Amino acid sequence: MPNSILVLGSSNVDLILKVPRFNQPGETIRADHLTTVYGGKGANQAIAAKRLGAEVALITRLGDDHYGQSYRRYLTKKGLNPKSIFLDKKVPTGIAFIELDTKGENRIVVAPGSNSYLSIDDLRKYPPLFRKIKVFVTQLEIPFETVTMGLKMAKKYGALTLLNPSPSRPLSNETLSLTDFLIPNELEAQSLTGLKMRTKQDLPKMATTLLKMGVKNVVITLGSKGLFFKNPYEEIWMEAFKVKVVDTTAAGDAFMGGLACGLSEGKPIWEALMFGNAAGALATTKLGAQPSLPSRKELIRFLKRY
Repeated sequence: MPNSILVLGSSNVDLILKVPRFNQPGETIRADHLTTVYGGKGANQAIAAKRLGAEVALITRLGDDHYGQSYRRYLTKKGLNPKSIFLDKKVPTGIAFIELDTKGENRIVVAPGSNSYLSIDDLRKYPPLFRKIKVFVTQLEIPFETVTMGLKMAKKYGALTLLNPSPSRPLSNETLSLTDFLIPNELEAQSLTGLKMRTKQDLPKMATTLLKMGVKNVVITLGSKGLFFKNPYEEIWMEAFKVKVVDTTAAGDAFMGGLACGLSEGKPIWEALMFGNAAGALATTKLGAQPSLPSRKELIRFLKRY
């Protein structure tokens, strides 16, 4: 069975420090707990879609160190093809240092390591992965030229392209014109458009600006305030599900995986958005990135309650 979703992106090992509060510059505080889990936006989004029932392939690069070797075994065990999970002998695996406070909010610092060396040549080794896919997903934790090449290859083979512009950086009109769905959060949308969000009525203006830059569809995620969707034909406002928040770390990645899964199954846009919205909400109810990603059974049971 061909893969319905191809994810191109980063893989990190996350070191999570639970802290009573965020410290001030120059201040030392004591963490309550340290947890080590697998993360990185690319791997998170691939695992999110996989757990929701999609056939998924992942192109990523790890260091050929203890972290990278164990992570590769883990991804393989989860059903991802190890041939496109490269091990780099020259640089270490990417590491993310995550501070998590008692409210479930986080601060993250990333040392990208091997993610910075995921190259265009890596993509050229595996053109068969791009054939017959329905949805292509990527982010910006890997080199920008690799992202752009991935979008080009996906469009060449007729796939629907999803770009999560995180971490935020300027995007060319060429890149945006290759993007069927752009999924920024509130801050990323402001950075990309140069517009400030003072009230929610500014969201349509921001989305319209992005559409004029070449994007086909815009989904602005708003955390606990839900999301806003716009294309040339319709607008959708969707509230967030009310849940008890433990850790917001992978909520955006869970949303991406859910949206990609819904679109790959041909769901109407509102239903695909609801699928992603529910996945993102469920991910906030558990600690860690990938450990928090919901299964399809969990998501369907959750949606039935609403």
